[in-house]
Amino acid sequence: MPSETRSFAIQGRSDVVVAGSQGRRFAVRHGFDVRRATELAIVVSELASNIVKHGVRGEIRLLWNSETGEIAVEAHDVGPPIHDMQLAMTDGYDDRGPIDPALILRRGGLGTGLGAVARLADRLEYREEEGGGKVLTAWFVAR
Repeated sequence: MPSETRSFAIQGRSDVVVAGSQGRRFAVRHGFDVRRATELAIVVSELASNIVKHGVRGEIRLLWNSETGEIAVEAHDVGPPIHDMQLAMTDGYDDRGPIDPALILRRGGLGTGLGAVARLADRLEYREEEGGGKVLTAWFVAR
């Protein structure tokens, strides 16, 4: 059961910056050291950025669980599902295969974001929601 929740609507680039900054503050307030709080902020920013790039609309939710000492970062969005999650977490790939180097600048990323999320979080889960949309959840434990 979460003992504190914060939510941030994500519609544009400025929302990405705000959510990342607030994620860091949230983690520090709940006992995370600066390094771990910064890693959480990077994940929040990456997931929020993906909502802006690939989703129609979405939100980031931060959930503190005092019983487990974990923060869950949930990225909810209405948009196309991730075709192949394992592939999408591979650096230089999207959810359908290798990213064409000629398209990297146009697509706004190198294809390393979800892999970084998986490396920084203690665990990562993906699920599709009934009626459309998806949720990516990354869990962090203070170290």
